[in-house]
Amino acid sequence: MLMTTDLGQAQFSGMISTMTSAKSIDNCLLKAHFNATHYVHYNTGATAALLEGEKVTGGTSGATARIAEIYVINGTAGSGDVGILLLRDISGTFAAETLTGSSSTGTCAIVQAPIEMISYAPPKTMLITVETASVNITMDGTIPTATAGTNLGHTIASGQSMIIYGIDNIRKFKSINSVDSSGSIIKFTLYF
Repeated sequence: MLMTTDLGQAQFSGMISTMTSAKSIDNCLLKAHFNATHYVHYNTGATAALLEGEKVTGGTSGATARIAEIYVINGTAGSGDVGILLLRDISGTFAAETLTGSSSTGTCAIVQAPIEMISYAPPKTMLITVETASVNITMDGTIPTATAGTNLGHTIASGQSMIIYGIDNIRKFKSINSVDSSGSIIKFTLYF
C-alpha cells in the first residue's frame, strides 16, 4: 500500500512495454501542446499513421477534432499501435468509436469520449506500477541495463509501485527489462 501526500491531479495514464532498450516518458505528455484541449486513449487497430494537425471524424457520432499531438505508447505508428491523442478544435460529442483521418485516411478506435485537459504545466509527480516482470530504472540520465549486463539502475519487482517526485526526475526517468526480453510492463499516471 502506498501512503502519500497530495500528488496533484491525475491527467495522463499509460504504459511502457517491450523494454529491450531503455525507454522513457514521451515529452509531449510532460509539457502538453498549448493548443490541446482534450486527450483520449486510442487502441490497437490504427491502420495508418495519423498526423499532427490532421482532422479526425467519429464514425458513429460524426464529431470532429484536430490532432494537436500523438503519443504512441506501444507499437509503431500506423501498424496496430496504442497511444494517446491530444486534440483541439472539437466539434460535437464523441463516443467510443472509430476515428477516421482526413489526410492519412487512417483509422483508430477510441474507447471513450475525449477528456478535458486540466493543465499545460509539467507534472509534479508520477506513479509507476510494475507488472509482468521486474525492471531496472534510473532517474539521473544514466541508461539502465539488464541485470545480466552491467546491471545499472534500481530494480523494481513485479507488483511493486513507486512515486517519482519532480519534473526533472520524471523527465530523466528511464526503464528496461531486468532480464533481457522478459516482457516487462510499467503502468504510469502523471499528476499535475
